[in-house]
Amino acid sequence: MFRPSVFLLILLLAACGGGGGSAPPGAVGAPPGSPGGGTPASFADTTGRVGLFQEFDRLMQPSQIQSDAARYDAVWGATSAQPWLSVHPGMLVSRYFIPQEDRSVLSGHDLAWWQANHPDWILYACDASGTPTHDLAYWGGVDRPDVPLDFHNPDVVDYQVRQLNGASAVQNGHNALAIDQIVFLDAMVGGNPNFGQTVKKGEYACGIWQNGTFVRRYGGVNDPAWTADMVAFVKQARKIVDTDPALSAHHLKIIINHPLGSLSNASEQALFQSADGMLDEAGYTNNGHYTPASEANRFRATTDYLIHVQSLGLAAYVIDQFGASDITPQQREYAVAAYFMANQGRLYMYMSPSVGGTDHNYPEYGAQIGTPCGAYYGGPHIYYRKYSGGLIVLNAGSLPAASESAPLPSGHNYTDIDGRKVSNPLAVASNDGYVLLTPNGCS
Repeated sequence: MFRPSVFLLILLLAACGGGGGSAPPGAVGAPPGSPGGGTPASFADTTGRVGLFQEFDRLMQPSQIQSDAARYDAVWGATSAQPWLSVHPGMLVSRYFIPQEDRSVLSGHDLAWWQANHPDWILYACDASGTPTHDLAYWGGVDRPDVPLDFHNPDVVDYQVRQLNGASAVQNGHNALAIDQIVFLDAMVGGNPNFGQTVKKGEYACGIWQNGTFVRRYGGVNDPAWTADMVAFVKQARKIVDTDPALSAHHLKIIINHPLGSLSNASEQALFQSADGMLDEAGYTNNGHYTPASEANRFRATTDYLIHVQSLGLAAYVIDQFGASDITPQQREYAVAAYFMANQGRLYMYMSPSVGGTDHNYPEYGAQIGTPCGAYYGGPHIYYRKYSGGLIVLNAGSLPAASESAPLPSGHNYTDIDGRKVSNPLAVASNDGYVLLTPNGCS
């Protein structure tokens, strides 16, 4: 889960490719007789309230976790599960990993180990013309010496899901796997600075070297083979956690970080069938860029996607980061308003000024607006959704558009959760939202 410019381009659809090798020795596993993975995760009902998840807990002390765990429904990427579950049993606490990278802190394997034991599992790059190189593939923004792996290889999938991360999850009490970078675009580059290489412009993850011969996996950034391998990885992960005796008893959930795509796309639908939850990293704020002018329907597309995910019985997680040192009350209310537009009872949000890992307890999270009266409506800029205890009003127009007038239902007195003045009609600035409270909001 990263915010470099190359990753922010992953808002489109694009993904198959041979395998081999045996399971590497030394992978982390649960020792015989270990207690395993704790309480199975449950998806708490978030109807009428703000359901919260923590993006990462790496900057939180155990004492802070135990103080705050009760108000969270899930953790995406928990360092340790027990501080959370000891206070909030049954909440979703996930073990984080990236399919295309070994997690060296768990496996203990450096580049030399992989070169000596499984050289044909290492993923390399091609240059812009498609010529193979010996540059290691690289996810921009990752600063760990984690060797890139050929996730097309079924043995790599087994290693990642069962031997390393699944075993670690069970051993440490996690009840879910958080699988990052499930994207339909080969956005990896070549030249990995974590191994002393220089990032090369135009290079992309391409294939493996096997006995001195290059075996190509992908022919370009938009190669459908990449998308097919992404889908295959999640499908195999589902099969492993459901059928492997060491994992199946723990009922591990699978939550994937995947940028929203076309709901009618077959690859998108395949992900829905294999995952328990979907995480939208760009969310409603796109790290402070909000809705690009070229994507006037971005708000509606995001909302419809999150609603559809929940309609399938899956959990939906949305991240709203603002690319700033702090968040204003107006920005916070916009994010909460957008959340309530899409919430069908299985939506959870994380809001932060910038990088995840820190805990926030904003007053807007306390909004109690009852049950939804129906679906959201309106557009193309002003949207509404009625609740039994309030009204959500949001302007999804692109900056720097002027405020737009939003007529409010008559016969109600509205109070804004942040104390802003409410008039009828209400002037709503671009990329601003109101969470208005009123009795009998459905009338």
